[in-house]
Amino acid sequence: MQKEILELEKILEQEIDACSKLEQYIVDKKNFLVKGDIEGIMNTDNELEKYNSAIEKLEEKRLQLYPDKSSLKEIIDNIEEKNKAQHLEKLRVKLNDLLTNTQKQNNINAELIKHSLTIIESSIASIVNVLVPENSYYNSKGRVIKDESSSTISSVIHEI
Repeated sequence: MQKEILELEKILEQEIDACSKLEQYIVDKKNFLVKGDIEGIMNTDNELEKYNSAIEKLEEKRLQLYPDKSSLKEIIDNIEEKNKAQHLEKLRVKLNDLLTNTQKQNNINAELIKHSLTIIESSIASIVNVLVPENSYYNSKGRVIKDESSSTISSVIHEI
């Protein structure tokens, strides 16, 4: 049991370290999104994938260590040595806080991306309207507008 507790502590500390780095990369990604730095975003996304994978592996290790327990809180509550239990509880709270902050930052990034897409769509629509005025040739569904006056007048009919 003591060996399992030490292994759990080690896994939690590794998860905290990985989540801290993940959080930092997500904050960096937000800054790159605001700046419009595509290369920075791509590099950050690669790092995010790496740390997400590492966190998943650590989570699997932890679940293998205690396959019969459903939650980390449950595991900590069942530890008899109170000093270890308190230390693990502090680690659990720290990990939970990191994950909550990471989720908030990730939501902010998602909103920034949505906003950027809205601006891009609006810009493209403006450019298209300047180059090909929608009212004169196409309807809102992208189909050619049939103008009755232009369909009856043809250069072939007038030349005959």
